[in-house]
Amino acid sequence: MKGSNNFNHNGFMKEPIADAGSIRYNSRIPERSDDLTQLEDINLGETAPSTFFAFGLNHRTAPVNIREKLHIDDAEIPAFLRLLKKTLAECLVLSTCNRTEIYAVSDSPNIDAKFYINALIDFKAAHGEVNDEHFFSLISCAASQQFFNVATSIDSKIVGDSQILRQLRGAYYIAQENESTGRILHQLCQRAFKLGKQTYNESSIHDGAVSASVGAVELAVRTFGFLEGKTALVIGAGEMARQIAEALANKRIGKLIITNRTRSHAEELLSRLSLSFDSRGEVVDFATFRGVLPEVDIVMSSTGSDEPILTRQDLGCQTRNTLVVDIAVPRDVDVSARECQNVILKNIDDLNLIVDATRQKRLNDLPKVKKMIMQEMVDFLTWYYTLPLLPAYEKTGVKPDKQQTDDVLRVKEFLNQNVSEIHRLYARTNGNFDDDLANHFDLIDRLQSMKTRAFAAGV
Repeated sequence: MKGSNNFNHNGFMKEPIADAGSIRYNSRIPERSDDLTQLEDINLGETAPSTFFAFGLNHRTAPVNIREKLHIDDAEIPAFLRLLKKTLAECLVLSTCNRTEIYAVSDSPNIDAKFYINALIDFKAAHGEVNDEHFFSLISCAASQQFFNVATSIDSKIVGDSQILRQLRGAYYIAQENESTGRILHQLCQRAFKLGKQTYNESSIHDGAVSASVGAVELAVRTFGFLEGKTALVIGAGEMARQIAEALANKRIGKLIITNRTRSHAEELLSRLSLSFDSRGEVVDFATFRGVLPEVDIVMSSTGSDEPILTRQDLGCQTRNTLVVDIAVPRDVDVSARECQNVILKNIDDLNLIVDATRQKRLNDLPKVKKMIMQEMVDFLTWYYTLPLLPAYEKTGVKPDKQQTDDVLRVKEFLNQNVSEIHRLYARTNGNFDDDLANHFDLIDRLQSMKTRAFAAGV
C-alpha cells in the first residue's frame, strides 16, 4: 500500500499512525493456463500456516466493459467455489456491478496469485479481453483492509452506498452454503458485518446515501428537472429494479411501466408499490415491452441477461428525449444505442457523477470511519497472527484443559505485549505480491522465534 496507509502488507502499523489511506493494487496478470486442472497440481504444505489473501478487479481497476466480462452471477458462484476449493482451504466470491473480488485462505506456502487470476479469466472465457492493469492481488493486512473498506462502503463508487453490506452478506451465505468458509473467513466476515453496522449507528456516512438505483433516479431528475408528467419504463423486477421503482414513485413519476421475463414478479412489484405510493402504473409483457418505448421518457434496466436486450434498432425511433440508464452488469443496452437521436444513454460508471446534497456531510465522517476500520484491523490481525503461534491442540477445536488454556493465554499475552515492536520491525513492503508473501512468512518465523525465546526465559 502507499500514501497514508498505517499498515504494510504484513499487517503491521507504520509510524506515525495516520489515516487508513487508499489501497495499493498489484496489477499483474498471468499467462493463460491451458487447463484448469492445474489447480490440482499446486503442492499444499501440511505444516504451513494458513494465509489470507485477495484478488480480483473493481471499479478502481477496470471499466464497466471489462467488469461485465468477469461478473460471476449468483448461480455461477458455486461452480467457481468448487474449482477454487481444489487448492484453497477457504474462499468467498463477491461479484456486483462494481467488483468481482475473491477472498481466500490457502494452506500452501506457495500461493501463485497469477494462477488464481488466470483461473477466473478461464472460468469466464475472457482471455484477450482483459489487461494486466485490470487486476489486484493483496496479502494479509491489505486484503483485510479491502474487505473492511468494502463493508463500510468507503470503497464503493458512491461512498455510503446502502446496498454493499447486504451484497457482502449474500456472498458470505453462498460461501457458507457451499462449505467454503472456515475459521478465518468466518472471523473476518463477522467483524466486517459488525463494522458495517457500526458505521450506520455511529457515523453520518450513510445519511442520504445514494445507491446505484437511487443515483439513477437522481440522474433523471437532473436531466428533466422534475418527473411529474413523465413516463418511466423499468425493465426487471429484482432488488435493484425494486429500488429504482420505489425511487421513481417517491419522485412522483407520472406513470410507471414495469416489465419482467416472469410477469408475475413484475405484478408483485407493482402491487407492493401501490401500497406505499400514489402513482399510476401498469405491467407489460416482456415479449412486447418494446412497443411502449415511443411513449416513455425514461428507461431503466436491471436484468440478469447475459446479452443486451435493447439495441440501436429498438431505440432508433424515439421522437422525444429519452434517458436510458443501464444499471445491469453485463449491460442490458448495446452501446451502439448511444448513437440514436433523442437518446441519452448512461451506464453504471456514469452514476459517480451524481452528487446529492448530503455528500459533503458523509465525506466529513470519512476519518471517523477509517479509524473504526483501523481498530478492527488491529484486532483482526492480532487474532490472525496469533493462530500460527498457538499450540497444535488448540487448532483442533477440541476443548483444552486448564494447562492448555493457560498456554493459549500466554501466547495471546505475548503477542499483545510485543505488537508495537513487531509493527516497527516489519513496517516494510516492496509493493509486490510475491515479496509481500515472503515477508508474511518471514514475519511468522520471526514471531515463532521471539515466542520461543520469551517462553524459555519464563516470560
